[in-house]
Amino acid sequence: MKPLPDVQIAAEQMLFSWKTDKDQAVLERDGRIVWQGSLLPSFELADENGLTSYTDAIASNVSALSDSRYEIELAFGEFGRGSLQVISEAWGIRFAGLEVEWHRPASIVALYFGTKRMTDMQRRAAPSLAKPFWPNWKAEGYCLPCAGTNPTRSFWRFFDMGDALLPLGSYGDAMGTSYAAAYPRPLYAAAMGGGDGWMSFGPGEIPDAALSLQLKSATACLQYLYREDLWEAPDLLNRSWSEPLRLAWGANGFDAYDRLYQTFPVNGPKSSIHAKSFVCTWGDFKEGQFNLRAITERISRSAPADMIVLDEYWETCDSSGIPDYNRFPEFDRDIAHMQAEGFELAVWQSIGWIDQPEAFGLTDRDLLCGADGKPRLWRWSGDPIYGESYHYCLDPSSERTRSFLAERTRSVVNRLNPVALKLDFGYGLPGPDVSVPRRPEFRGERLCSELLKIITGAAKEAKPDITIIYYGLHPLLHDYFDVINIDDLGDAGDSAEYEALGHNQRCMWSALAARRGMLINTSTGYYWDTLERILLNTAVVGTNGLTLGATDRTGKAMTASQRLRWLALDKWRRRGSGWTPLWLDADFGDVSREPVIRSWGRVESHTGRDSITALALRHASGDEKAFSQVSGIRFTGDWALIAQDDQDIIHCSELACIPFAPGTLAIEGVFEAVIEFRHPDEGETTRVSTADHSGKVTLCISDKDLNEIVGVLLVRK
Repeated sequence: MKPLPDVQIAAEQMLFSWKTDKDQAVLERDGRIVWQGSLLPSFELADENGLTSYTDAIASNVSALSDSRYEIELAFGEFGRGSLQVISEAWGIRFAGLEVEWHRPASIVALYFGTKRMTDMQRRAAPSLAKPFWPNWKAEGYCLPCAGTNPTRSFWRFFDMGDALLPLGSYGDAMGTSYAAAYPRPLYAAAMGGGDGWMSFGPGEIPDAALSLQLKSATACLQYLYREDLWEAPDLLNRSWSEPLRLAWGANGFDAYDRLYQTFPVNGPKSSIHAKSFVCTWGDFKEGQFNLRAITERISRSAPADMIVLDEYWETCDSSGIPDYNRFPEFDRDIAHMQAEGFELAVWQSIGWIDQPEAFGLTDRDLLCGADGKPRLWRWSGDPIYGESYHYCLDPSSERTRSFLAERTRSVVNRLNPVALKLDFGYGLPGPDVSVPRRPEFRGERLCSELLKIITGAAKEAKPDITIIYYGLHPLLHDYFDVINIDDLGDAGDSAEYEALGHNQRCMWSALAARRGMLINTSTGYYWDTLERILLNTAVVGTNGLTLGATDRTGKAMTASQRLRWLALDKWRRRGSGWTPLWLDADFGDVSREPVIRSWGRVESHTGRDSITALALRHASGDEKAFSQVSGIRFTGDWALIAQDDQDIIHCSELACIPFAPGTLAIEGVFEAVIEFRHPDEGETTRVSTADHSGKVTLCISDKDLNEIVGVLLVRK
């Protein structure tokens, strides 16, 4: 028999080799294995009696259609046959299409990449024989951005978690996975690797299955969960998938994800009109503080912003779109007062929850139901025992549901004229183990994206320039919203230190979407002690947001110094979208440590030229620090530097310098003026540049200055 050809790709100083006859793939660097495992698909199937079977593909033939395109004929033993279209790219491997034809009717329980039936010897060593197969993707460890909580974790060694199911899309605790709430999911990807490099992988289209990384002991596989043993299959004999898998790799976890996401088209930079600073009422609402006038007046005094976001509880019930006049008896007057104070309005909306379906003309046929035909109930934690309130869940298969969502959205927009909708809980829907939409094309990860699409479409129809705020780093979702919200840090951990660490990681991973043209809002957590550290990174990331109430859970409130940092960032922040990170002093993390940013910057492209437009600089102690990437700047302490035009910070006409800790800042150049912006009650003062003989300006900031100076604007000649 003629041997089947191998597939090989050299990229990023690594070599990928796939022996198709044995289905053995390896990514290596200088002979050291980065990742290894099988790549041909495998299935758990159920027959018409509900009996389950397992089958993994064997390559019966490989046809080289060109130097980079292959068609692999697949045999599934007694179950069927199929074909897999494979394209080798400069960046990695693309599975362009998968088709299977079953010999007899079969419902798909799950599709896997990275499993094989265990041999007799393997079965004797396996810790569980519940399944006849076992995952076989192997590496030093795993990288899933911010998937671990309290404290935030993005890296694990291969043996750290034992058996685990890690969510890659919109399903989390709904499938028994670890609770990681919203941001940065949906990722639709995962990564495995170690010190020699990282492999990232995921589908090229939003799948009609729930996507997870399944870990068993020391190995893993990619799971597409269908559970058609419970639900009617769209076709029992013939199935096809477009772009079921892409593989890319890089030197570190960030680089691996970045290279994978770069294989998708850029949706285009989002308009700067959506870059609005906000204060969210959740910090007050969650503590039972519902006096909108008092909240507005406090925000006006302490943290002025472009808009105030009315979070959950503003409605009579989730998804009603009707103000709760029992909770807010002066709602209309309070909103008018809010707008009179100069704030625009944004409102929170759940994507798929509804509490009183019958009040809106919806029946069981419009809701997600179980196999028994009864509507499913859900709450954020998935707790069926001690939960105090539950929500019904909307099924976009129903035309009544689609009409309700569209009409509700248009009604909210027309009634309140909000500048933004903050959408939430796309991850708060039951998974395929208990329910699926009636129309198969909306199942799996497409449930959330379809609901998002309906709401966004209706909002934009009613008000084309309205801002849609959501979360999710993957480019496939970015057509449906304008701003990524880093979220409220609730799962970063119950301490100020954990929140700061979690926010730092979230900022790093947000750069994956920023360079794809998305706007980022950094938000905060529930501790005031983290605010300076959050705002310093916000100088690079983009727009400032606040979810804290008047006092935090320790009784602390915003300090005078924090207020000035907020005012400075709100005044001088970068408002455009589409930037690339400049890593000055950062650790991307690995299986032995978590990632952390110390100093970094923002690079924007204008008129075909790259410009460093913002820096976040940290240097706690020691002599002056400088970075070769930004010549002419030396500093001690913590500083944000933000260009006020589209020129590089070394050449911009005005450069905002915001101190975040005592220290000095020396910048070379000839300046027309140095303008100190002091406490708003004192106004601003201007003095002529005091350049020394080397032609530079030196700023010195003390602890006392932090309570008086908003920032300094350097004006060049």
